[in-house]
This record gives sequence, C-alpha cells and structure tokens, in this order.
Amino acid sequence: CPVPGPCHGCPCRKCGRRLNKGDPGISASRLGDQFWHPSCFSCHFCQQQLVDLIYFQQDGRIYCGRHHAELFRPRCASCDQLIFMEECIEAEGRRWHLEHFCCLECEEPLRGQRYVMRSGRPCCRGCFESLFAEPCQACGDPIG
Repeated sequence: CPVPGPCHGCPCRKCGRRLNKGDPGISASRLGDQFWHPSCFSCHFCQQQLVDLIYFQQDGRIYCGRHHAELFRPRCASCDQLIFMEECIEAEGRRWHLEHFCCLECEEPLRGQRYVMRSGRPCCRGCFESLFAEPCQACGDPIG
C-alpha cells in the first residue's frame, strides 16, 4: 500500500532507508506498525521476496514458508518428515509424529506406555521380553 502521511520519513525495517509518503510500502499487520520497501520484505534465509506470499515471523525475522518449516519445525525420528502438528511425542531426545511412535516389532502405539529402545527404535515391553530379553538363570523369567 502507499506509505501513509504519518509514516513519511519512517525507516524501512530491513534496510533503514527512509520511506516517503505515497511510496509503495509493505505493512504486515502481524508485525506491528512498521513498513518495508517491497524489495526488503523478504525471507531472512533465502532472500525470496514475500510481497504476495505467505510469511512467518520468528525472533523478529521474516521467513518464507519453506525455510520457516525447515529451520523451526522438528523432524519425525521415524519417517524424517517435518512435524507440523502442535502435538508430537518427544522421547530419547528425538521427536515423532503421534502415529509413528510405535513398537518396532508389533507396531502398536506406545503413547503413554513403557518401552525399551532397541537399535534406536522403541520396542514395547511385551515384544522386548518375548524376543530380546535374557532369561533369569534362577527363575527363567525374562529380565526386563
């Protein structure tokens, strides 16, 4: 939109050069009462101009959708895809989609259940005991 009179002489948020009344300017309502030159309203990472594109703000910087996701969204430890849902499983210092945090053998969901890590993947207690646990030499029961 044209820079309004009250913003005449205001600095561009990115380059700091003055914006004059009537010049084309970018005002992003989610980012406050600030203006940018159209060429300055760009992704902090790749410099792609975002005038007609969706943008994201993180820590005072503007990003295109691709780089915001790659830089700030976690990847699923199972499928290696970005996790866009607000809720995910975090275990063993890694994150999973809710539906991907499941036993490596029987594929039953493990949300809220006890598990054992085996080869970097979770294994339910039942599968671990029946397939991998060593038997106790005294009683023969699996050592969990």
